[in-house]
Amino acid sequence: MKLWTYRFPVTVAGVRYELRFESGLTASRLLLTHEGRTLEDGFSFTSGPYRLHRISLPTAQGELVFELGPRSAWNYGVRATLDGQVAYQSHPEPFAYLPRLLQMQARRKPVAAQGIDFSRLKNQGPAIAADIALGLLFFVLGKTTDLRTAALVTAGAGLAMLPMQWAINRWATRKVDILGGMALFGIVILLLSAGFSWYFDSEFAVQLKATVIGSIVAACFGVDALMGGKNLGLRFSNYLVYKDLNTQRLSAGMCLMGLLLAGVNLAVACLLSKDAWLWYTLWGDLILVMILTNVAIHWSRAKPAADAPPTMTRA
Repeated sequence: MKLWTYRFPVTVAGVRYELRFESGLTASRLLLTHEGRTLEDGFSFTSGPYRLHRISLPTAQGELVFELGPRSAWNYGVRATLDGQVAYQSHPEPFAYLPRLLQMQARRKPVAAQGIDFSRLKNQGPAIAADIALGLLFFVLGKTTDLRTAALVTAGAGLAMLPMQWAINRWATRKVDILGGMALFGIVILLLSAGFSWYFDSEFAVQLKATVIGSIVAACFGVDALMGGKNLGLRFSNYLVYKDLNTQRLSAGMCLMGLLLAGVNLAVACLLSKDAWLWYTLWGDLILVMILTNVAIHWSRAKPAADAPPTMTRA
């Protein structure tokens, strides 16, 4: 997936060349457009040690070579050589950051040694997209109607995914999972959410719903942690790429995260406006969930103290 595009206009021997560098999460590529044709050099970050991007172009004066590499942690530099001689440099040291980048890459553990298996997420894309779509639906309806209607319609849309998933499993040639490993638990929470919104005909009550439901979710994960993380913790681990998760710790971490999010939502609902709360539910809550989930995952991957090697004590 492309994240950012850098453009470098380069003039060599009176001729202007257009370089375009596309940077992504797992790969990058350099493109040269000249006289109606485009040359490309791509590189995957997982294929081996990082290297300079390089494109060669024959000219009447000799071989013209463009190279691009990291000048700093956030910027890139370009160098062009014509027949072996430097003809252009974007900066005095265009690749100053390359040695440090190679050093950091050499110290990094292989993906397999980190307990990571990306194939676990192979079929989770549609489920994640469905979760994001429901969040956007709630935000749009909350801005255009009232929060009670937004909550009820969003819950109905989530429940409508049940027959949709059944139809996909029954008739589709390619199986697509839009509910994920937490489907049953999510549907129960949606029912509680819809019932709460229906019973309390108040926008402020709908704002407090995340606190109430969040506390219930935290309690469920807490009970699962006491039982060894064999249900919710195990199901939630299906969304993660890590193979070395302690599901009991994962459930305990999610319990603490739920309690913290419930408290933050209560503070935002009581102290800020409805519009501020809506923005929080769309972005602030998402950012907090991402940060706290990473903390919980990191803790669940750490070995318990009981697994640590014994230390010598003096009698």
